[in-house]
Amino acid sequence: MGIEVVSSVLIHIEIAKKINFACHQNSFAFLRDLRIENRDKNSRLENVLVTLTSDPAFLKPKSWRLDRIAPQALVSIKDRVIQLGGDFLLHLVDAVRGTVTITVEHDGDVIGEEVHPVELLAYNEWGGAGYMPELLAAFSMPSDPAVDRILRDASLILRKAGKKDGIDGYQAKSRQRVWEIASAIYSAIANLGISYAVPPASFEHDGQKIRLPSHVVENRIATCLDSTLLYASALEQAGLNPIVVLPEGHAVVGLWLQPEDLTTIVVDEAETLRKRIQLKELVLIETTYTTSHPAPQFTKAVAAATETINPEKDDTFNSAVDIRRARVLQITPLGLKSAASSTTNSENDAHGFEQALEEAPPL
Repeated sequence: MGIEVVSSVLIHIEIAKKINFACHQNSFAFLRDLRIENRDKNSRLENVLVTLTSDPAFLKPKSWRLDRIAPQALVSIKDRVIQLGGDFLLHLVDAVRGTVTITVEHDGDVIGEEVHPVELLAYNEWGGAGYMPELLAAFSMPSDPAVDRILRDASLILRKAGKKDGIDGYQAKSRQRVWEIASAIYSAIANLGISYAVPPASFEHDGQKIRLPSHVVENRIATCLDSTLLYASALEQAGLNPIVVLPEGHAVVGLWLQPEDLTTIVVDEAETLRKRIQLKELVLIETTYTTSHPAPQFTKAVAAATETINPEKDDTFNSAVDIRRARVLQITPLGLKSAASSTTNSENDAHGFEQALEEAPPL
């Protein structure tokens, strides 16, 4: 909330501190509050013009005309829908600093003005749980061409293990079947030969650039958040309901073993997840294990991920984002087109190990 005294008016404004292309795609609320206060004890203001502009032009300028502001009165502006510049934000490859200016005019004279900084993020950059936790769901991209390649490989792994090779989501109404599909996807990702990259400090709170699925498959490198969103994208395309879990300094993927979701997009208590795990309704998966060569078995990845939400670590737990709940509330995947080379150049390298399917435990 910024408040600055200029002449006879006070401008009360609250805006998002960071914005990215996902904000444009998902009608993210940029202007959260705007009120104009007349500080004069005796005189009213009439025909007041309030204008919002930006530099660079990452939003469409907007103006409001206020007929009257009584002495020592405050007028709240209800129409706070701001149109962001999608083309500008889409072509940002690195974060830049921007500003928003609010100007108040009366009888042609400027009687109040404020300038607020805004961080304009790269098109593939998430702003962190501290600013936009729910928009992490936009980076689960089931329609990315690399995801179909992973699911094809998962189908072949199922067939080789003597299982049904259809990627059929929850249709079998069997938790064991869901586990098998998740295990096959784990093996398919592990067989890509991806290497691990260390994420930036405090990424779970402050955000980071995210390698999209095709970028990961093509370049074979991923942070924990990259591999988690790659896995989430594959699970979502497989007709399953993933979640992204953010313990301190880390990210793991979660999967509902039956067609459920959380009651809200974001939860900030690990106990909510632990209860569902105990009921065998939810499983967590350590996705960085897919960057080990050879990769540990799927059950070990599940055990390692579950340990990240141990009750002793509750004070450092950040949040979890439910992808299906986000879709229900109209948070959609990023509308980006990947280059065709992302999948055509990504045949299995000879890295010396092929991860096989692991049988599901009793669920």
